Amino acid sequence: MHDLITSGRITLRMLRYFHQVAVSGHFGRAAEELHISKSPMSIQIKELEVALGLSLFHRDSRNVSLTAAGRVLKRECEQIFNTLDYAITNTQRQGRAENSTLSIGMVSSAFLDGFANLLSDFKGKHPDCSLNFTELAPNQQKEALDGGTIDLGICRYGDTLNEPALNSKVLVRENLILAVPNTHPLKDRRVVALEELKDEEMAVLDRSMSNSTPFLIARCKDQGFYPKAAFEVQEPSTLLALVASGQAVALVSDCFRSQKSKNVRFIRLKEDIPADLCAIYKKNYETEILRKFLQFIEFDYKPQIDEN
Repeated sequence: MHDLITSGRITLRMLRYFHQVAVSGHFGRAAEELHISKSPMSIQIKELEVALGLSLFHRDSRNVSLTAAGRVLKRECEQIFNTLDYAITNTQRQGRAENSTLSIGMVSSAFLDGFANLLSDFKGKHPDCSLNFTELAPNQQKEALDGGTIDLGICRYGDTLNEPALNSKVLVRENLILAVPNTHPLKDRRVVALEELKDEEMAVLDRSMSNSTPFLIARCKDQGFYPKAAFEVQEPSTLLALVASGQAVALVSDCFRSQKSKNVRFIRLKEDIPADLCAIYKKNYETEILRKFLQFIEFDYKPQIDEN
């Protein structure tokens, strides 16, 4: 290891600060993105330049640009950070494997679908296994799976589509249903066709958090209209709050029938639009506990089917 590192003259913090400025092209912006003040960051970078005995930036009153040496260090920093990310992720995965721990990212509605019963049955069969949970939106789950911080994601059917790097398994089969305010003209209907919603203001899930909304939009376009997405929210419970307040209608998974509200009516759709609760996991990645969980789903656990 180089003397500048073993002596502490060059630290990982210096390299991180340098890299952020190199990416941002501006000391002030870099400091904001790192959530630190500009002065200590500038001092650290100057100490890095002194230790190296060269300038990393061309500076003027507004912006900075990289010197030839700075461009080399920026590339090297990216390799260093990627290597560290891999090392940390791989170590965490190995630690989870040794401790028989399965790390699961899940949508907030999972426990409305009897997911707790599945976990209880799994623990009964494998009492030596531990389960860690993190509530994550579907797109956050995919990032966490890619980064190795979780082993398994629990999301809805729409978020399993067009994901070539992921496998999926159905845990609970169900469809979307319509939620309307109890003052809505459709409130007493038993069945509603999707095309009847073409003029309705709808509340949908944030497209940056989930692919369920693009999936829903595609189903509406199949029926000849583009839905009026008046509200985009992050939590499914917020969809029901907007419906209860009379501001919108929403299409939600059938499990939300269990969320009783005097201000919301649930109506079956004429079309079958899947909203299955699914497990997602990376292809070509399998720890011993993940293998046990997948085998349990495949052979010991029978996916629930909504009969409504």
